[in-house]
Amino acid sequence: MIVKVYATIISCMLAAFVCGCAAQEKKEAFDMSTYYLVLDETAHGNIELLKHGSPEEDRAIRGFREFYSVFSAERIRASVREVYAENAYFRDGFREVRGLDNIEEYFLGTTEAVHECIFDIQDVAYNDGNYYFRWIMKLTLNRDKENPLETAGMSHVRFDASGKVIFHQDYWETAALYERLPVIGSIIRWVKKRI
Repeated sequence: MIVKVYATIISCMLAAFVCGCAAQEKKEAFDMSTYYLVLDETAHGNIELLKHGSPEEDRAIRGFREFYSVFSAERIRASVREVYAENAYFRDGFREVRGLDNIEEYFLGTTEAVHECIFDIQDVAYNDGNYYFRWIMKLTLNRDKENPLETAGMSHVRFDASGKVIFHQDYWETAALYERLPVIGSIIRWVKKRI
């Protein structure tokens, strides 16, 4: 019984340490101030957005779908500048970046550990300048090719008048990816079983 209590205490301390370190390194990713600022900057009325129902809208949606159909370094290098505006904003559960060069660098960095990543966009919804892409991500990591990850998510996107992405916020369960990591994965699985 005492061993079990000590193991639990040590596990909790390790989890707090790991989460604390991660929070220190990625603190800015979870600060909402830039998110709110960019939402306001890209709001209808502050900037000319893509016209709903236009041929440009069809091209923008098709381009976004194609870009993410196979998320690879080759695709990013070939097409990111056709899809994203120069001052675009991107945010997910890991990072927040602004500017096309920073987005390209972040995207390319994410592909280094990836064997294959496919976004199967299920549908697109529109509301007042906002586009919501509901997707299934199929991700296979280089170090775990026999155990692909499949998870659902959504992208909230705004396009400028030329059809380029100026705002992109992804929503998905990032813990599913953390669970694949050797040490922290077992801690996350342990915590989830007890919640």
